[in-house]
Amino acid sequence: MNNLTYPQQPQEGDVAMRGYLQAPTQTILFQRKDTLYHNGDQAQSVFRVRDGLIRITRMTPEGRTLTVRHLVPGDFFGEEAFLNGKREEIAEALTHSQIEAIDPQMINHSDLMAITQSLSRQMHRLMDYEYHLQTGDLRERVSRYLIKLSETPLATRDEQGRVVISATHELIAEGTASTRESVSKIVTELRMEGLIESGYRSIVLLDAEALLEIAEGF
Repeated sequence: MNNLTYPQQPQEGDVAMRGYLQAPTQTILFQRKDTLYHNGDQAQSVFRVRDGLIRITRMTPEGRTLTVRHLVPGDFFGEEAFLNGKREEIAEALTHSQIEAIDPQMINHSDLMAITQSLSRQMHRLMDYEYHLQTGDLRERVSRYLIKLSETPLATRDEQGRVVISATHELIAEGTASTRESVSKIVTELRMEGLIESGYRSIVLLDAEALLEIAEGF
């Protein structure tokens, strides 16, 4: 973990630094698939995503992993630290990520406002995410989830300009409240229809408009 640093005033348009903090931070680097914390860990720090993509998951009573929300640059998380409690969820890096750790005791009123605004934005995204989990059949939910992932750091573009999503069938299943076997069947159908290409840990979107129509129930 690096030494404490005091962030410089962000430049206009710097999304990762949206919500300037006066409190000192510690920058922590995580590799893909690294776990930031587990359910039951002591909550000692609040975090902000500086770079990369983080997902928050919970374990169902049946022992299945369920994705709760995704965190993008600028998002705060780990708010249990304000309650001096324990972590209720699991935080995992989906890409190489830089995370800022903040001591709750060092946060002033201005910082707290920035964190509150971030959590409010996340709440709106969470409501949209709950909608995508609870509406439509699995074909619609998988298409909707692929569209959402295409807007995150998991997505890149290949030499032909096509969107390539770094995602496994298991990740999609956990993000759509389904099973890997059911998702694999849907992915096969979408591939045979020429809407996507799928390979090892990757899915290429060939017809995003058609996927969006499926996602919207058309």
